[in-house]
Amino acid sequence: MSSNNHVIIIPGLGNNIDLHIFASNSWKKFGIIPHIFDAKWKTEEKGFSEKFERALKLVDSLSNVNSNISIIGNSAGSSFALNIFGKRRKEISHVVINCGRVRDGDWPWFTFDQATTSSPSFRESVLMSQNLEKILTINDRKKILTLRPLFDEVVPPSTVPIKGAMNKITFSLEHSLSIALNMTLFKRQIIDFILH
Repeated sequence: MSSNNHVIIIPGLGNNIDLHIFASNSWKKFGIIPHIFDAKWKTEEKGFSEKFERALKLVDSLSNVNSNISIIGNSAGSSFALNIFGKRRKEISHVVINCGRVRDGDWPWFTFDQATTSSPSFRESVLMSQNLEKILTINDRKKILTLRPLFDEVVPPSTVPIKGAMNKITFSLEHSLSIALNMTLFKRQIIDFILH
């Protein structure tokens, strides 16, 4: 087992950094060091590439022979997490997609266009991960866990699972609540996957 288990957590569009710090604080007792990445989904003017470069630099800063790096994407952070994995496959050992889309797709009442209106960077991230998914290897897919609830009013169920990954449906309802439960009450499924 690696001496340093780092986990980079990417929040969704709400980008509540303090809440993510609070939710992941108890993970330290499992030997996991959480790093919350501030994606600044709606406020940054320099677009997706600037966010992406900052995230890659964070991965690189944590990479050394004794480190084990995993990445968790919550909601809109999910496609972003997958994209980072695509660029740093050797450095990242596990990816968790927590109630977030990795491809386009619509609910009748909430389309992909509506979901990405407030953040062009989010749209770019989803379309990028959709293309990346096509070239993921069997081994890449084994490093991925996707979580989705019984019903999510924001994210269509077809936009979450990845073929060949570990795809789980959690016993919960509603988008924000399910993300929070997976980070707290149901955290062992993520922690066990990361430490496996």
